[in-house]
Amino acid sequence: MSVDATPIRALLIEDNPGDARLILEMLREAGAGSASVALSRADHLAGGLERLADSDVDLVLLDLSLPDSRGLETFEAVHSAAPHVPVVVLSGLDDEALALRAVHEGAQDYLVKGQVDGGTVLRSMRYAIERKRLEAARADLERQRDEFFSSVSHDLRTPVAAIKAAIGVVLANEPESMPATLHRLLGNIDLAADELAKLIEDLLEMARLRAGRVDLWRSDVDLRDVISRAARAIEPLTSARRQELLLKMPAEPVVAAVDGERLGRVLRNLLANAQTYGRDHGKISVTLEGTEDGVHIAVADDGPGIAAGDQEHIFERFYRVGASASAGSGLGLAIARGLVELHGGRLSVDSAPGAGSTFVINLPLAG
Repeated sequence: MSVDATPIRALLIEDNPGDARLILEMLREAGAGSASVALSRADHLAGGLERLADSDVDLVLLDLSLPDSRGLETFEAVHSAAPHVPVVVLSGLDDEALALRAVHEGAQDYLVKGQVDGGTVLRSMRYAIERKRLEAARADLERQRDEFFSSVSHDLRTPVAAIKAAIGVVLANEPESMPATLHRLLGNIDLAADELAKLIEDLLEMARLRAGRVDLWRSDVDLRDVISRAARAIEPLTSARRQELLLKMPAEPVVAAVDGERLGRVLRNLLANAQTYGRDHGKISVTLEGTEDGVHIAVADDGPGIAAGDQEHIFERFYRVGASASAGSGLGLAIARGLVELHGGRLSVDSAPGAGSTFVINLPLAG
């Protein structure tokens, strides 16, 4: 089937009659001999939003400067009213930077008035529709993947728990004559079951975050207690590598409205990373500071550091620096950032190769 076979139902939101007439003529010339575009027009934002609500529209051609709305707010209003409809922004030369901002916010394309012909407009419209379709297909695939991970993870919980329980019974009742080699193998199975259970919980938490199903149970919590518990959980690992764990906290309580369990999970993750990548006999520090408008928590290590090109990617799902097999599942930092942002905060990293890494949590005092 030809791409021209089905007409594009386009809504032009443009207040200038001359510009609207020119676009219509250009599209007619570009679509000569085919029903390429069925174009309707609104001359102000309110009318355009009514058309979007009352009729099926394949695409919006949008002027950002209208009598009842100007600038990025114009695009935001249209995008909010019909997020599934692709938008091509019509821009003047002076508004090109603004049009680019609209593209960053979700517009599919922008065109500069006076610098396009009918063929260019028509190609941009077709491209915008196809790009939006591909974005929707990708989002659907990601949703299916998240549902798959969630379903499989739930199904794995029971057998892993059974393995863990069985190994615990064997270890608790092993005879004195048990060979040392077999004892070590049983211990390794026990540790592997723990690691698998942690991975399953990470997959479930990531799926919950992606689906917006994480509910925070906030209460006024002294963050010194949350940090101390996270540090105690990591002490056996730091002791094994002779790493010094320093807690730098105020003498007075630092209280914030947070979900203590989930914030503790974030801190355990950051401390586990610091322990893993820090040097043997090195130092790991956690600093807590309260300010007038929030809380600042920093977890620092003396490890190899992170290259600038990797620093933002490390918070993406399944990303591992250098694709190292020893770098875990690639979910921990994605979960940590998701939980911090759910609290209304921000998680960032300050690092350089050879200079260690500092992960910084900034949280508001109130929920």
